[in-house]
Amino acid sequence: MSTKVNPNDATKTNDWRLKLFGDELRMNTMTKMKRGDIEQALQEVSFASIPDAFDGYEYLALFFGANYCPFCKEFAPTVVAAAPAFAAKKTKVIFVSNDRDDLNYEESCKKVQGIDVMGYDLSKTAQMRDLFGLKTIPALIILQNKDFEKDEPFVVSNAREILELDPNLKRFPWGSIEKRQAAPLTAWARLFIHGIHGNWWQLGHKNVSPLHPSQMYMDEHAVRIRAGLLNVITWVAIMNVFYMRNLLLVNVIFGIASWEFVTSMLFGLTPFAPLGIIATLVAVVLQPSPLWKPANPKRFAWGVGLMLALSCFIIVQFKDEISEKDFKAAVAAIALTCNLFTWLESAAGFCVGCFVYNNVFVKYLGKEECKECKL
Repeated sequence: MSTKVNPNDATKTNDWRLKLFGDELRMNTMTKMKRGDIEQALQEVSFASIPDAFDGYEYLALFFGANYCPFCKEFAPTVVAAAPAFAAKKTKVIFVSNDRDDLNYEESCKKVQGIDVMGYDLSKTAQMRDLFGLKTIPALIILQNKDFEKDEPFVVSNAREILELDPNLKRFPWGSIEKRQAAPLTAWARLFIHGIHGNWWQLGHKNVSPLHPSQMYMDEHAVRIRAGLLNVITWVAIMNVFYMRNLLLVNVIFGIASWEFVTSMLFGLTPFAPLGIIATLVAVVLQPSPLWKPANPKRFAWGVGLMLALSCFIIVQFKDEISEKDFKAAVAAIALTCNLFTWLESAAGFCVGCFVYNNVFVKYLGKEECKECKL
């Protein structure tokens, strides 16, 4: 079915496409020129009005990426290669840059030659991320190119993983695959790993990602909630250092933290980690759909947390051997570090341990990397 509209009508009807993309689209084409025996690829840049650029398409496929994101660079050739198949399905592919400056935006445009690009506008990109609920890149959002008078478009799917399952778009627009990708779990299955998802003593759930069924994943919602609970404990520890100065409370806090980290490193958030159980229960109630993330980087991150807690405990045991000033400074530094790390994960979704894992263990020790870049 054709979606042809008059450009003037688009403005009059308050077209949602103009709100999201602006007035123009960058036509990021590539031509080949032969000079003697050498064939060169030249980038051609032109612009078209949004209604004209989208005319005749039934769907829009928005590829969110950035030059700083290595996973976006890996995913970009897949999207570019699929562009002809998208066109055959009356789908317009558009690259939406999440780059932080013009220079990186231009570099990204070179990497996606062959698909058109939204103009560089950080405010509109942020507006899109909020609208579609994007927390990570790369992402591939499929929209219906119709109902222009509405306030926002109808989102068909987030096809980041689906495209790799169906690169020839045989089942596009992927409604049935998306349902399988969502991997719905019962509340009991989220609390207690069993059946096709593995055994109760495993670090995380298996068979929740169609691309990596054998890998273990954790619900990021529960992980962040537990980080918030740990953040509360670090505030108690900080208050104890500066005000209460209760040695028994130090031992209690260390006991809770060490048990939490050891059991979660060995068995995951459930069934032995008390705060992990509470966090999972809260996530089940507040977040019916899990947000699956690879489990192995979390194990490393929690190992870092255990080392910090152990360091603080050892310093407390030898408090009589060091000056009160040095004792306070050392304990406060560790407690504040733990407080910052747990706050970053719970509030900002940034895991310091995972960052170290990806940039040290993956790079130098050949470990498996976490699959997504944070925005």
